Amino acid sequence: MDRQDLQKQMIQEALKWGFTDCEVFYLGGESFEVLLMEGEVSNYENSSEAGISFRGTYHGRTGYAFSERLEEDCIPFLIESARENAMLMSEDEHEELFAGEVYPEFSGYYPDLERVCVEKRIQLAKRMEEAALNGAESIASLDYCVLGIGKREVSIVNSLGLDISYTKNFASSYVSAIARAGDETKKGSAFWKGTDWAEFNPEETGRKAAKRGAELLGASSVNSGTYKVVLDGKAMTSLLSSFSGIFFGENVQKGFSLLKDRVGEQIASPCVTLRDDALLEGGYASVPFDSEGVAGKNKAVIEKGYLKTLLYNRKSAKKDDVASTGNGFKAGLTAPVKTACTNFYIQKGEKTLEELFLQMENGLFITDFMGLHAGTNGVSGDFSLSAEGFLVEQGKIVRPVEQITVAGNFYTLMKDILEVGEDLYFAAGGKGSPSVLIQGMSVAGK
Repeated sequence: MDRQDLQKQMIQEALKWGFTDCEVFYLGGESFEVLLMEGEVSNYENSSEAGISFRGTYHGRTGYAFSERLEEDCIPFLIESARENAMLMSEDEHEELFAGEVYPEFSGYYPDLERVCVEKRIQLAKRMEEAALNGAESIASLDYCVLGIGKREVSIVNSLGLDISYTKNFASSYVSAIARAGDETKKGSAFWKGTDWAEFNPEETGRKAAKRGAELLGASSVNSGTYKVVLDGKAMTSLLSSFSGIFFGENVQKGFSLLKDRVGEQIASPCVTLRDDALLEGGYASVPFDSEGVAGKNKAVIEKGYLKTLLYNRKSAKKDDVASTGNGFKAGLTAPVKTACTNFYIQKGEKTLEELFLQMENGLFITDFMGLHAGTNGVSGDFSLSAEGFLVEQGKIVRPVEQITVAGNFYTLMKDILEVGEDLYFAAGGKGSPSVLIQGMSVAGK
């Protein structure tokens, strides 16, 4: 049965069964992935999945039901399951459906991505692997070499007249190279994501991973102290990801953030603008609407250091008597709506990485943090993390650094940013940052 026809028929039937309002949420996806090992395909996956989530109001209570079968005979089962579920709920848990609004134009589907044959995709992955293996003399092997395509389709139809959908796809690759010198080993990795195979340079991606691994060989610690620090985009993105929840309205309401009543205050350096942009062209997390049907937006969370807004879904927005920011998302078909970021990134500045080094003069260039789950406190903002990178003297990298622990507080760090670079980096989840110069961080070494 056609998916749209199924959604509409289910709504009609549910209203006959006594539901006062209802909604059918469809989620579909396809994925292709090829994993290489020593020039051969070690894992190949080409899969698809689809399902529907039904929710509706029955006697003032909201009930849910889910199915991965998109057949007409599943309609009575889903409606009956949702009705039984609703009767177990309290009226306080009633959820209001959304009638819709004006939606932005969205072009997230690129057919040419999928027209490239499987053989060509495997050849691209092999070229990336070969470039990584030959990218530096010290490269001994690859830890990981993968290339994939993902496709996602979302459709929401409800009894209030909402009928919206989108399809998006993207390609990505990741390679991790192992450099070895004697008994010492180091890893270097590179990630690419895009919507046009013509923009993918497998040799450049492979060489980048090899170079990063080789450069870290021979690393040693530094004396403990307070250092000026340049965090590269990857390192700053990992911190931003760990503490993104402090900007969620629902976390502020629960006391899991220190940003209560601080909208309008300066909470970061004037050179910091932090955006959540659901409409970023080619963005990993770009969408025209969230899982509740609220239109996607490009908004400044922090603008020139000032907190402009928190991120809200419809439930948390109602508590603060504000409008949803379009950040209510389901992590999966059966998951509840929670607040989540879209393309969440620090806006790039104008200085190159080399210019940041010259401005710092002497300090540390941190390229990676380890132990992010155990070493961060998402409420207080405190962190204590193992790190690696490079020692910088007189604006030049002089040697690699390891066996150090960097400690600080995310709220303080945002205020201590002296400059933002131009090299905006995005991680796989849509979070990103350029390199940033920090005026001082506590480093425990030897």
